[in-house]
Amino acid sequence: MTDPADRVPDRGPLNFKLWLPRWDSADGRLRCRFQATTAGLTQLKNGTTECMTRLLAELGHHEAKNLTWSCERYRTPFLADFPDAGDWTDRLATTWAVEIETDSDADPEDAGTHAPGPHGSHAFDATFEDEAEDWAVTRDRVLVIAGRPYGPPVDPAPLGSAEGVLSVDTGIFEGMVALDLGVLDLPDGVPVIDSVVARCRAQGQRTNWKEPSGPVMP
Repeated sequence: MTDPADRVPDRGPLNFKLWLPRWDSADGRLRCRFQATTAGLTQLKNGTTECMTRLLAELGHHEAKNLTWSCERYRTPFLADFPDAGDWTDRLATTWAVEIETDSDADPEDAGTHAPGPHGSHAFDATFEDEAEDWAVTRDRVLVIAGRPYGPPVDPAPLGSAEGVLSVDTGIFEGMVALDLGVLDLPDGVPVIDSVVARCRAQGQRTNWKEPSGPVMP
């Protein structure tokens, strides 16, 4: 029989999934950068101290104070739960690049989890109003993320030269790159996204988190 004290309370459905946390520090400020995807119930907008504090706690850092943060929305196929879906909205996960700073002398190596995720989140952003237009956006920034968490370095040169790629971020997570396609009209821009994804796969890179961890066959 399970001891009632050992039972995990049911907090209801998740609001977000958190991915690819990175930690660093400077001048007494700890910084965490990560990606957050909506679980289909709510979104991030401006953020609140309560919301950001909870996000950090869910990533393993429970002593946040004097927070500053930013949230930048985009879409990506890498974090989609249904990469083979016919509907483009299911193949491009609504995502936020989140950066939070807090006063802390914690060692970044021990400040919180370094596991790529997903990490479940019940955080709620009270600045999000859940208007219909927030879910019907058809013009969005798109990033194609490729590689394997903690895998070998990805050569950005052949990927950055793909048609439609504006810039390459090699710091999104160890063993991964993020290809910025800029702001696209959707679904008109889907063929461009698919072409960049195909280029990544031809280089043997994963383009969705559900793909096997080994090399992708071209």
